[in-house]
Amino acid sequence: MMNTKTRMLMTLLALLLTCGLFPLEQSASAQSPMSECKKLKGRGVQFFDPVTGVVSGPVTNAGILDGTLEDVIDFNAGFVLTPDPSVFSYTTDLTITTIHGQLKASPVTIQSGVTGAGTEWGHIDSNASTGKFAGATGMIVITFKPIGDPFNGPWEAEISGEICFAN
Repeated sequence: MMNTKTRMLMTLLALLLTCGLFPLEQSASAQSPMSECKKLKGRGVQFFDPVTGVVSGPVTNAGILDGTLEDVIDFNAGFVLTPDPSVFSYTTDLTITTIHGQLKASPVTIQSGVTGAGTEWGHIDSNASTGKFAGATGMIVITFKPIGDPFNGPWEAEISGEICFAN
């Protein structure tokens, strides 16, 4: 069980990561002039399987990211309460599978336990991504809100961010 000081530190770290105030890697502006960077934009409808901890669904209107999203909640990492006791944070392993390969990230999610709405943010994993996404850097942000039950979904999602492809 975490003590209060550790919980507060983890909450602060999660908030800093989510807000982008504590960068884990170089920003897209520090990319090689030979990189090709593009804005990410898309939509999705996601469903949660409480038995497996997997959130999944189609990604549409996203150009190169059109495909299927699978977001696996990392139950082993636990959940962290924020100063608002109805809001918590957790980490996931995100994979978007497309005809161009798999884009992977390990985002931090902040979600309301009351409304079910939330946002997840993470850096693209250049080493784990495949196909056209192999070696790519950047960040992905997914903002979601329930269009059904706040606990069981489904959730409507807006996908944004930036990807810089390796050359």
